[in-house]
Amino acid sequence: MSPELLTPRIYWIFLTAAFAFGCCVGSYLNVVIYRLPLGLSTHDPKRSFCPLCKYPIPFYHNIPVLSWLLLRARCANCKSPISIRYPIVELLTGLLFAAAMIRFGYDWKVLAAFAFLALCVAGSYIDIDHQILPHEITWGGAAAGLMAGTLIPSYYLDGPWWMNLLYGLGSAALGYAVIWVVIQLGKLAFGKLKLSFEKPEPWSVSQPEGSLEPILDVAGQKEGWSDIFSRRSDRLIIRAASATLGETVYGACVLKMSEDTVIVTPEGAEPVTLPLESIPSMSGTCLGLEQPREAMGLGDANWMACVGAFMGWKAVLFAIFGGSIIGALVSLLMIVLGRREWAGRIPFGPYLAAGAVIWLFRGPEFLEWYLNLARGGPVVEG
Repeated sequence: MSPELLTPRIYWIFLTAAFAFGCCVGSYLNVVIYRLPLGLSTHDPKRSFCPLCKYPIPFYHNIPVLSWLLLRARCANCKSPISIRYPIVELLTGLLFAAAMIRFGYDWKVLAAFAFLALCVAGSYIDIDHQILPHEITWGGAAAGLMAGTLIPSYYLDGPWWMNLLYGLGSAALGYAVIWVVIQLGKLAFGKLKLSFEKPEPWSVSQPEGSLEPILDVAGQKEGWSDIFSRRSDRLIIRAASATLGETVYGACVLKMSEDTVIVTPEGAEPVTLPLESIPSMSGTCLGLEQPREAMGLGDANWMACVGAFMGWKAVLFAIFGGSIIGALVSLLMIVLGRREWAGRIPFGPYLAAGAVIWLFRGPEFLEWYLNLARGGPVVEG
């Protein structure tokens, strides 16, 4: 149903309800953003808790946006500060849901828009914090997009459900393939990433509960195993000052890792080859490392598969183009403001999400405007 068919009073009731619902979803997304990368369940415990004192937050202290203001941004129990990110996520999600209601009206497609926008918010913040895009966000989102395309009539095309399913699968495959090709070309172009430290820095390889792959953590920077080893020939080399592999402790050594094996060469000794599956965890300190370097990670490829599943192949191409422009503008702004290091902290995933959100709301109109401008024809404002 189009919003123009409703009375102003009913229209604002629906719009306010969408905003309030979005704020509540944003409150849950805060739980996802905090727990999912740590391998914690997002539903057990059911109630949110303070990250510092672990105090279970009662419902009257967990009202989106308002509780943060009423509690003056402090935990009611231990008085520790509550990050401003929490109300920002809630408010942002509420505004996006209200905008989706304005854009799509009151039919089933708006529910798909709600789901996709929630994935964009959660995925972007997780990527900024941990440099990873969890499979629950990317591949789970792709499955949700294909389900929406199959169950909602005329979601992609005016045709039978199987035609829409094939269209969604093809768009998801295109999204993954484009970024995968960029990753391979990037590795060929940029070679290897080499880091050296003046003093030993902590490193570890572990697989958090709920994670589908091991995570490398070097000096607080985390990267998924599939992002490091996207090709069978890829190798990760760590110059360790100390290393603990399972229950075995080494002093200074060199670790040469592939996707499924570790070659340990202790100082002054022969190398030992160990299967990765036999080592529950690895940790220690290191003076440097060498790994394949890429323009993007496989998490971005998975994310573009999600974008394609939800919105089709045109959205994939627009999100990549738009995300690149947004990323360049943000980097330029940071340089102008003298904050060059801030730009380097933002991975490409949030920019891809921003490009996809632009397509969701005004992409087709923007594309038509751009094509008219390129052809020298009349510019039609949407």
